[in-house]
Parts: sequence; structure tokens; C-alpha cells
Amino acid sequence: MIQIQETLRAAGQTLLLILSFWGYFFLVYRFGRVREWFVPVVCMTGIGLALFWGGLAGDVSLAANMVLAGGLAGFVVFFIFCIRRKVRLPGRNLCRSCFIVGAAAFGILSLNLEMLHYDNFSHWAVIVKYLLSADRLPDADTVLVAFRNYPPGSSLFIYYVCRLAGHSRGMMLLAQNSMIFACFYAVFGIVKENRRFLLYSVLGTGCALLSYLNLTIRINNLLVDFLMPLLAMASVAVSYRCRDEKGKLCLLQILLLGFTVTVKSTGVYFAGTAAIYALWEILRTEIPGHVSGRDCSSGRTGYSRMGRRRAGAILLSVILICGSFLPSMAWIYHVQTQLEGYEMNTGNPVGEDDFRQVTEKFFKAAFDPSGRALQMLSFGIFLSAGAVLYARIKIKKKWNLGRILPAVITLTMLYYAGMLYMYLYSMSAEEALRMAGFERYACSAVTLSAGLLLMGAVTDMESSFAVSIDDRGAYRAYSSPSAKRRYQYAVLVSVIVAGNLLYSEFNGLRSIRAEYGESLPARTEKIVGDRWYKNGEADIKKYLIVAPDDNGQVASGEVRYVFRYFLWAPDVDVTEDLSDMEREEAEKEYARIIYL
Repeated sequence: MIQIQETLRAAGQTLLLILSFWGYFFLVYRFGRVREWFVPVVCMTGIGLALFWGGLAGDVSLAANMVLAGGLAGFVVFFIFCIRRKVRLPGRNLCRSCFIVGAAAFGILSLNLEMLHYDNFSHWAVIVKYLLSADRLPDADTVLVAFRNYPPGSSLFIYYVCRLAGHSRGMMLLAQNSMIFACFYAVFGIVKENRRFLLYSVLGTGCALLSYLNLTIRINNLLVDFLMPLLAMASVAVSYRCRDEKGKLCLLQILLLGFTVTVKSTGVYFAGTAAIYALWEILRTEIPGHVSGRDCSSGRTGYSRMGRRRAGAILLSVILICGSFLPSMAWIYHVQTQLEGYEMNTGNPVGEDDFRQVTEKFFKAAFDPSGRALQMLSFGIFLSAGAVLYARIKIKKKWNLGRILPAVITLTMLYYAGMLYMYLYSMSAEEALRMAGFERYACSAVTLSAGLLLMGAVTDMESSFAVSIDDRGAYRAYSSPSAKRRYQYAVLVSVIVAGNLLYSEFNGLRSIRAEYGESLPARTEKIVGDRWYKNGEADIKKYLIVAPDDNGQVASGEVRYVFRYFLWAPDVDVTEDLSDMEREEAEKEYARIIYL
């Protein structure tokens, strides 16, 4: 009976969460007049920011309750509008239908996935578990959260979902992946001619190809290196489609970029990249109906109007910059005040004697032909350059992709320079010498670079059709029967390629899930379970883990972090071997000795 009550309670809470999301979707779509493609990511980032500010104010739980209440109020408004028959859902769209089916398939799979990556148990899953247990941000004395100075943006959104829908690791992954799906959905919103399915199929193929850069961590982890570039891509799509609604553009970017900088400290790079484009769209001179003041009969009025528009654009730009990066500055202030005295132990810094060796290893890794980041970046540059030349020579059009390409290369070089600085001055000598996390960091930057090239190519394709589909209709929107045939073949090929890529990713995740039982987290959970404590409390007993150093799992600290997560105990020591004499001494010191 108790189990049935718990099941019904969990189902009811999950239903409330869904209704809350639906309420926000309706409010933003109906009253905010935001395009349907951007509604999910705008709502999710807005929720994440509300929880972020609530956390800084000292009460995440209250902020979550207020967010839930706001969404439910939105659903009540939706229900009233339904009764009055004033609700009109978006029209049918083949791309939307395909996307929903694909997202649903990966969403269901997410619920059955398990976390594997080492960093989940050193920080990303730990902070979510702490938030769910304590309903507050970690303070300077929270020993279990080792990296307390990391911004908690995405973790707070996961906390909001899991607080109502359940604490399982599958639900954590679904919450994280829902943000990824929302970002991809927003990227598709860059297309204006929604009946040109070729544009969607090419965009879908490119987005599926980006999964190649995510093979290091995949979507069965809470790491944010794939999420940050996708948030920046979604921001660029919003800027492109809202270029003539500058006030709305500014407001939406404050939500998107403000959330991006709270995801991770390197989110400032991705937010900054997207902010540059947003500022360009706001400041670019585009005054409909305006002619030269000398030629205009009311020249002084024309100049005055132009001045007001420019002043308004400058004001919006200042508001966008301040609003977007205010959360980052607030977090820095929080770390300096609320976490005063906390110092992250990064080990021995890189000495001057190691500078040359670290630099050489960095450039060797950056230009390694077997690296996925270099492969994808080279592939994207080659295809983009070829497309620009083809458009110039064959169809006599000058694509904007030709200007985007050098900008993307420059931004990528700046990111790599920042990576080198991080290895030299922010990492321990041991981590820097083995280029810890290089592939993950590089792939994160190249994901944004490749995504921007893809989006630029699609918008150029859209403007290069000989006949507008809106003027002639879907059946006559071709210059000739041969052009229609080429269009159909291109759609077929791109759909097949995208389908194969997604199917491969889906099967890869299923294969990883099938092999989970042999992993370190699975064996750990089987031995000690997954322990949860209320009010942020932890197990204060001391544990000793005896484990072999297979693949460096002891030396790297992986065993210690995994056991700390499942035991929810800060005092966990690990050793590779234990003699009989050492065991006698250990039994006096530790509450339990665990053999792995």
C-alpha cells in the first residue's frame, strides 16, 4: 500500500512538472510572441536563471516552488483559453514531426542510461545529488563537493526536474538531454522557408554529424562541454530570426547568454561569441524608408529619427551585455564572499622547466591527424571553402559563408590559445603533461565552429533558390524539372545520411548501456548501493577501499570519487594492496574496509 502511494505521489509530481513546462511554453509562445522553435530553450534557460538567482539569494527550494507555481499558473491560462477556443497550435511541419520522434526515442533511451565518465563522480553528478539533498548551493565547508567554485547553471535545471520527477540517474540524464534537444530544436528555427525540407534535412545531417565530436562523453553523462556550444548556436539562431525585433532579441539573449555563462566558467567564451553576433544584428544600420537627409523634404526629421534609432540600438546593446554577463559577475562575487577561504587543490603548478614540454605536447595534440577536433575542423573548412567557390562560380552568388569562415577560424584559434594558457597556468603539472581533457575541450570549441559554418551554409542555401516557394507554391517552386529532380535526390541523400548517423549513435548508447554491469560505477553500486541523506547531511564514517589500479583508476582518483558519490561520504581512502599487519591497523582506524 505504501509503495502504491509513493508511486501515485511520484506520478502526480511528474504531471505537475509537465504541466508547469507546458504553461511556460504557452505563455512565452502566445504572449511573448516567440517563434515555436525557440520556446523550449528560452523557457529552460529562464528557469535555470531563476534558480541561479534563487540559489545566490540562499533558498533554491523557494525559487523552485515559485517557478513551479508560475508554470502551473500559465497552464491555467492555457486551459481557460482552450475553453474559450482561443488556442491555435503551430501548423503541421514535417521537420518538427521528425524531430519530435527522434527526441522521444533518445529521451526514452536516456531514462535507461547510466553515467560512466569520471568527471560525473568528481563534480557534475555530485553537485546535482547535493542540491537534491540540501536544497541549497554548497558553501565553503561542503567537503563532498570538491569543485565548489564551478558555476551550477545546468545542475540547477537538472535539480528542478529531478526534485519532482525522481532522483534516478536516468532522470538526471533526461533533464540534461532535454536541454540539448531544445538547443538543436532552436537551431532548426533559423530556416525561414519552412516548406523547403532540403534545408531541414541538410541542417539535420550536420547536427547529426556533430555527434562525432561528442563521442568522448556522449549524452550518457552530465558533462556540459557539448551543451555550451549548442546554447551558443541556439543564441545565434535567435539573433538571426529576431534581427528586425531588436527589443525581443535583447531580452531573449539575456536569458540564453545569461544561462550559458552559469553553466561553466568557459561558458563566457561561447556566450561572448554569440553576443558578438547579437550585437552586430542590433547595431547594424537598417532604417527602412530612410533616405539621405539632404534629399529628403524633411531632412532634419530624418536625421533626428536616425539618431533616436541609433541611441536606442546602443542602449539595447549595453543592456544586452550587462544582462548577459551579470550572472557571471554575480557568481564570481559569490565565490569571493560566500566561499571565502576555499581553495581548489590543483596540485603542483607547471614550473618554468616544464613550459616547453607542455607547449610541445599541446601543439602535437592540436595538430594530431587522429584527433576528432582537427578532423572535423578541417572537414568543415574544406566543405565551406568549396561551397563558397561553387556559389561564386556556378550560381553567381556571393555567399556570406565566405565572411563567416575566417571569423570562425579566428575564434577557434583564440579558444586554443586560451586552452594553452589554462594548461600552463591553471592546471597541475601532472594534468598538463598528460594533456588531461584535451580532446573534450577541443571538441567543444570545434562543435561551435562547425555549427556556425553549418548554419551559415543553410541560410546561404535558402537565399540561393531560383524560385521562392512562397511565391509559386511547393509544387512549382523550381526553375526546371531537372532542378526539382536534383532537389529530391539531395533530400533523399541527406535524410539517409542523417538517419544512419543517428541510428549509429542510438545503437552505440545501447551497447554502452549493455556493458555497464562491468564498469566501476556498476560494481561500486552493487557493493554499497546509492545512499541518500536528507538536509545535506553525509556519512561521517571513514572508509578504506582496496582496489587494483586497472587503467590507472586508483592513481587518477577515480575509485575514490566514485565511492564518495555512492557512499555519500567525504572520508574515503583508497589503496592498491593491504597486508595482514596493515589490515589490523586499518580496522582500528576505518569503520569499514571494502574490497573491489
